[in-house]
Amino acid sequence: MENMSSVRSKIEMIDEEITIRYVDELRAKESRIDFTKDGWVEEMRTIESEYRKKIAPELAFIRRTIGEALAANSFKDLQSIDAMLNDTNRLKNYINPTFAELEENIKSGSHEYLVLSLLLFEARNLEADARDEMIYFGDLVRFCESKRVDVKPILKQLLPFASNEIKYGANSVQSIFQHAIEHAVSIPENSNQ
Repeated sequence: MENMSSVRSKIEMIDEEITIRYVDELRAKESRIDFTKDGWVEEMRTIESEYRKKIAPELAFIRRTIGEALAANSFKDLQSIDAMLNDTNRLKNYINPTFAELEENIKSGSHEYLVLSLLLFEARNLEADARDEMIYFGDLVRFCESKRVDVKPILKQLLPFASNEIKYGANSVQSIFQHAIEHAVSIPENSNQ
């Protein structure tokens, strides 16, 4: 079982790796973008996508490390992990799997990235960016439905670890999960693509 100081050191190591090792190339490409011409948004997205691909091994390693550490500690350290990630330079912006990464992970027969995405949502303090987080959560549930992934059992498994502290309007993470469980579309067994 991995302790939190070991996880912190791995988070710091990966953050340093993705910040220092690849960032010069990223900045060089970004500096060549002409923001006065059409297509600069697509160019930025392409550069960002290339950067994500380059740091994919580091992301896979730290995502697995975090997921395993949380599971081993019965998800008691969610807030600690969130605080550690918020202290990073770049990792906090890349730790959440993209929908393309989620899809690839699901196609491989795993729900590891989906569970991690839900745990990271659960760990976040919803006060600052609650609307963005709630939109993300809704998009995540719809994504699961579109990929024929039954998110209900996963949400039910994580529900006991969700905070019931009201953070946004009348909602807590626990009430958001409960609502999603009650309203998510049921996916029949053996219907995965």
